[in-house]
Amino acid sequence: MARRRSNIQRPIRNFSVRAYLLIHLHTFFASLGRFARAPFNFMMTVSVIAITLSLPSGLLVSINNLQSLSGQIDLNNNISIFLNQSVTLKQADDLSASLQKNDKIIQSVLINKEAALKEFRQYSGFSSAITILDSNPLPHVIQITPINSINDQASLKLLVNELKQRPDIQLVQMDMGWLERLNGILNIAQRGVSIITILLGFAVLLIVSNTIRLELQHRRDEIDITRLVGATHAFVRRPFIYSGFWYGFLGGILACLLVNLSVWLIHGPTSSLATLYSSSFSLEFMPLNHALSWIAFSVFLGVTGSWIVVSRYLNELES
Repeated sequence: MARRRSNIQRPIRNFSVRAYLLIHLHTFFASLGRFARAPFNFMMTVSVIAITLSLPSGLLVSINNLQSLSGQIDLNNNISIFLNQSVTLKQADDLSASLQKNDKIIQSVLINKEAALKEFRQYSGFSSAITILDSNPLPHVIQITPINSINDQASLKLLVNELKQRPDIQLVQMDMGWLERLNGILNIAQRGVSIITILLGFAVLLIVSNTIRLELQHRRDEIDITRLVGATHAFVRRPFIYSGFWYGFLGGILACLLVNLSVWLIHGPTSSLATLYSSSFSLEFMPLNHALSWIAFSVFLGVTGSWIVVSRYLNELES
């Protein structure tokens, strides 16, 4: 090997931009043509990369859809105001009208306690027990709908605290606990997806590196001959870097297609379920900017894996 290295003829450096671009362009398409001669092995590797990357990207699309769903529910939250028992129907009606004029409230609906008791007697199954009561235990209730602009939890809580300051209001109820728990779960899920993305990204790096390593072993004699006639490390490395590019590029595209196909398959049942709940919610496909980001990430993994394994191989030949 030492004699081989001593016989290597280094080329005279006469840089030409046009020749440089032509060499890269030729290598770019030549690497793809080499895959065409073994399409099964190539597509098998691309499919493994695509399936590996489709898991974290699919989880991110699912989290985005859940956040969209929680945002729609958040906008439609109603606040129930229970008035004091001493408040008359006239006073309750005046209070409802004054709340309707509040610039933070889009709608205010008064529920008469007599109508509420009648409905409770009809649907609760305790009509016999209710008839023996001396008086109506239910208060007047006002249901208000906040405007769409205060759709975050802090602003809603501020409105609730403002309503609690009124002397004729006994209780202001808004069940935000489940929404806070949902947002907490989504935050944990986002952290989990980040960890999964790192781990599976490392797996893709290993897949590409191992594939390029096998190709290096298969083309060992070709590499030795090109080095004997003066090929630089950059020249030897170039076709393998473009091979890694094609693995990452096509694997990223296929991963995005798999995610969108999965969303399309469950889009119909999800829309039917949302219709049953009188909701306009529908699943969103992977946005274009997210798809481009995943393809770029996949290309980065492919190129990086190729660069690492080829550089290590060439350093071993020099040692």
